[in-house]
Parts: sequence; structure tokens; C-alpha cells
Amino acid sequence: MIKTLLSIFVFTNFLFANLTHSDYTKQDLKILKDLDIKESFLYDDKLQELFLKHSKKHRIHNYVKNIKKSSVFIPDIKEEIKKQGLPSTFLFVPMAESNFKIDATSKSNAQGLWQFMPQTAKVYNLRNDEYIDDRLDFMKSTRAASKYLSENHERFEKWYLSILAYNCGEGRVIEAITRAKIDRFLEFFPERQNDENIVAYQNTIDEYLQTKKDFYKINKIYKEIKNWDLDIDAEKLLEINEDYDRQYLPKESRIYLRKIIAFAMIANRNFYQDKDILSPSNKISLTPVKAPAGLKLKSIAHAIDMRASDLINMNKHIKQQILPLNVKSYTIYIPSKKLKTYSENKDKIKNKFFIVHKVKSGDTLSSLGSKYKVKYSLIRSYNELKSDRLSINQTIIIPSDKNIKKSNIKSKKSNNKKVVKKKYKIKSGDTLEAIARSHKINMKKLMKDNNLESSLIKVGDSIEIYR
Repeated sequence: MIKTLLSIFVFTNFLFANLTHSDYTKQDLKILKDLDIKESFLYDDKLQELFLKHSKKHRIHNYVKNIKKSSVFIPDIKEEIKKQGLPSTFLFVPMAESNFKIDATSKSNAQGLWQFMPQTAKVYNLRNDEYIDDRLDFMKSTRAASKYLSENHERFEKWYLSILAYNCGEGRVIEAITRAKIDRFLEFFPERQNDENIVAYQNTIDEYLQTKKDFYKINKIYKEIKNWDLDIDAEKLLEINEDYDRQYLPKESRIYLRKIIAFAMIANRNFYQDKDILSPSNKISLTPVKAPAGLKLKSIAHAIDMRASDLINMNKHIKQQILPLNVKSYTIYIPSKKLKTYSENKDKIKNKFFIVHKVKSGDTLSSLGSKYKVKYSLIRSYNELKSDRLSINQTIIIPSDKNIKKSNIKSKKSNNKKVVKKKYKIKSGDTLEAIARSHKINMKKLMKDNNLESSLIKVGDSIEIYR
């Protein structure tokens, strides 16, 4: 199928060298109509450049590759977008944001298909803690993004403005509309350039552009002029004015909107058929199910006879691959065809691999976490510990897996070969560096022998000194 698609795209490159009146389709016009953009925007030079750029063979290869990789999620995302009342073109927002990569991460720490920043994720109730990052949950993040985009639409009343606000923020869009509207007013009524209100508006805008302070003043002007009967469209907001140091919108946002439209146009020519890889009829259907707290995804995968790596890839929002311990149950995604098997076996699912650790002198939650490659906070939660303090001979359960268990046994065997020179109890004023120096051993070796992550030590704790 992919070879067929690629051959179609090679032909498309030749056929659509320019989007002339004879080349565009009803679907192209529908994209613009859905986004509240005029039909004339179809002939925007920058849009045509992006369309041609992304229609090149190597880019189409990546386009198809990205869609195919995420084909298990895309039909559900498409359906959720429709359910939330957004135009179908919004499917290509995550394409522009993350190339449909479920765990994409940006330099600014935005994550997931929809590239939520931590602060915005919190506003939309996307959980992000030691167990879960809902930004990587394809359904929860899609619902949150849909809500965010719908709120932008309520504010700006046009879908293309909602998309722009998603990219550069509501404030920048408000600034853009305010400036563009005043400029358009003066185009129509140049004799009003010395009008008292217009001059005051321009002075306020100039001051803001210089200082980037007191945005509320721009917002106040926006509210005063938003109902002026002036046509401010996408072409006006995306235009480049050589006299301006700061354009109405950032370059990234101008490209962003055009890119989404171009992606949708390419898809219209090749993917939007009833039996394509974006259609529910041609996908592995996923079903949400509730699973008991603390279960490992590997244990669930074993119980429903599927590869653990596949189940993990369907649930990348679950950190540590262990379901949260602070709730009774948690929703995961499994293939729909496995639902019957899951229903039959869910009460029998148990975690196969745990390490039972007896606390010895020098053990801390931090050192145990480092030793077993599990977050110390996870060990604390799993054992329902009220503090970080451990007692000698206390039993601690470490959620682990077979490989870690084996490596731990090997490390224990090798540790048994070491000869303990002495046990040293930490006194007030001691530092790890001073202890290492006084016993004539390397500080890094001392830390490694005692599974210490840092040089911090507590009075009363003991460390072991090896030859």
C-alpha cells in the first residue's frame, strides 16, 4: 500500500506544480471554509510553496511513515475531534505539532501529540506526576486540546484564529487583530489619522511594542474596536509589512497555519478514502479498560497474550510501566480484540517479578532506587512509607522485572567477594570526602560500594569500608 501511495505522490508532484483554478478540489475549498478562511487564500504564494515542499518524494515518504506509525491512534483522534465539534482539518494540528509522535518532546519541555506545556496541561487537568503524564495519553490530550481550541473559537469566533492562538498564544492574536484593524481603518479613512482616539491607540501600541509591558492596555483597545465593521481576514494577518520590525504574527505561526492547510490538502488527494489508513475500518481498534492499581504493563500483556512492547507503546503515558498506586484502578488501552481475554483473566493478573529487600546498615530509599533502577518515590509509595527513614531488617518490596532481578543477584554475588574492612558510623562534622581520605580510599569507590547517589550523609547512619 505504501509503495502505491508513494507512486501516487510522485505523480501528484508533477500534476500540482501550481494550484490553478483547474487543479483545486472541492475538498480544498472545504478546508478553507471549515477554518473560516476565504477561498482566495488557496492561491496564497506561501501556501503553494509549502504544498509543493511537502509534496516532494522524500517528504511524502516521511509523511506516510509518520501516519503509518501512529495509525493505531489517528482514527480515534479523528473521531474525538468530530465528537468535540471541531472541523476535521484539526486532525492535522498534531501533525504540525509533533508529526503524530505520541511521546514527542520539544526543547521547551512541551510533550505529546498536542505538545502541551506543563503549565497548560495543569490548567486542563492533565495529570503529570511520578506515575502518569497525561500529555502522552492520546485520548485525554486530544480532549484537552479540543477544549482549548474550542475556547479560543468562542473568544475569536473563527477557527483559523483558534489555531493561531494555539500556536502563539491568545495575547499575540489579540495584538495582531488590534494592530491590523487600526491599520485597515486608516487604509479606508486616511483623513482620520490625526483623530484623537486613533493617535491614542497608536501611542499605546507603540509603547507596548517597545516595552512588552501592560498588555491589558492592548486588550482594552481590542475590546473597544473588535466590533468595528472592518474585514480582517487570514491574508491580512499573515501578510508581511516591510516597515514593521514586529509583524502581526510570528513567522513560526504564519508557517504553522499554512502547514496545517497543506497537510490537509495532501491528505485529501491520497488518504481520505473510506478504506485508508486514517479510517476506523483499517485500524487496530483500541478499547479503554480499568486495571487494578500497581499492576505492571508487562504482567497485563502476559495475561492477554500480547507483546509487552506493544502494550507499552499504546500506553506511553504510564511512567515506569507500572499503574499508579494511589488509586484503586487506572484506565489503560488494549486492542479491542483482546477485551474478552482481558475480562476473563483480569482478576488473575499478578505482578510476577518483585524483589524483597531486607534493609541493612547504610541503606536509604535513594540508594535502593539507584541500585534497583526504580524511583525512590515509587518505592516509598508502594510500601506506603510515612517517612524516608528505614530500619535495619525492615522488609521493602521493590517493584522490578526479571532482568533487574537477575542483575541484582549477580551484583550480590560479586559484593560477597569483597572483604569488609570495617563499618563506620557517621558522626557530627563528618563528610564523605574526609572519611574517604582518612581511610585512604577513593571517594567514588566509597560511594559505589555503598550505593550512594550523592555525597550527602546523615549522622547516625553507617557506611561500609571495603579493602
